[in-house]
Amino acid sequence: MKRALAPEQFVRSTYESQRTEKCSIEDVAVVVSSCDKYRDLWTPFFTLFFRYWPDCPYPVSLITNFETYSDTRVRTIRMGRDRNWSSILAGSLRRIREPLVLIMMEDYLLDRPVDTERIRRLVDYMKRKGAAYLRLFPVPGPDVLCADNPQLGEIHKGAEYRLSLQAAIWDRRTLLKLLRWGESPWELERLGSKRTDALEAPFFSVQRDLPEGPPLHYFCTAVARGLWLPEAVKLCEKERIHVDLSIRPLFVESVPRGGLREKVLTRMVRRARLIWHRAIASFLRA
Repeated sequence: MKRALAPEQFVRSTYESQRTEKCSIEDVAVVVSSCDKYRDLWTPFFTLFFRYWPDCPYPVSLITNFETYSDTRVRTIRMGRDRNWSSILAGSLRRIREPLVLIMMEDYLLDRPVDTERIRRLVDYMKRKGAAYLRLFPVPGPDVLCADNPQLGEIHKGAEYRLSLQAAIWDRRTLLKLLRWGESPWELERLGSKRTDALEAPFFSVQRDLPEGPPLHYFCTAVARGLWLPEAVKLCEKERIHVDLSIRPLFVESVPRGGLREKVLTRMVRRARLIWHRAIASFLRA
């Protein structure tokens, strides 16, 4: 007689069987970069992720320190104590076998249905071209349009934010080569963009002015300097997702004036809002 699996073994077995099935037909893994101090964002993120991408054909992994997200659709990659962002991402990528990874941050909240077939076609194009990177959310957009694909453009060497951590599909090995121990996400975008100039593989982005918008759309940067942006909380309220503001307060611009921290925080929030509004304006433009 076969021995019954314990609950945690059953969950693990179920996940592994689903993951094996997906990996047999796909070469992409979704990787959500996070850590335990942002665990209050996991429920909003994954609620919206699976609500708006229920047919996601790729295995989904979440990077944490010690905590586990209890959803059989999500594999938790526990990396231990916080060291630095780049080394934790690199260690996580080495635990993933798929050659391509869709990198997302835990505060990228999906706000409309994902076009799975478009993403699959873009992945096929990326493979044919031997590309290093394909940005799905065009902030910023490409420099020159692709003659053989009206959906895409190429990002030139030397372009500012050629390496952007907006949602993008990466060649996993290329991303590992670009990571440097000790760098923050912002340093990777700034310094890593310069390092991409040494690569021959092309960098692509979805065009900004597509009538149908990008294949994957989200509220980018829901949290700035550790605080919820009001617009992100409104999105969660609209989606009937509870946000516990006792864990992570709401950013309020009427903070005490004069302090350096307040000035820096205000600049960060205004920049995040500017990026968001520019993206929305571009997608809605006729």
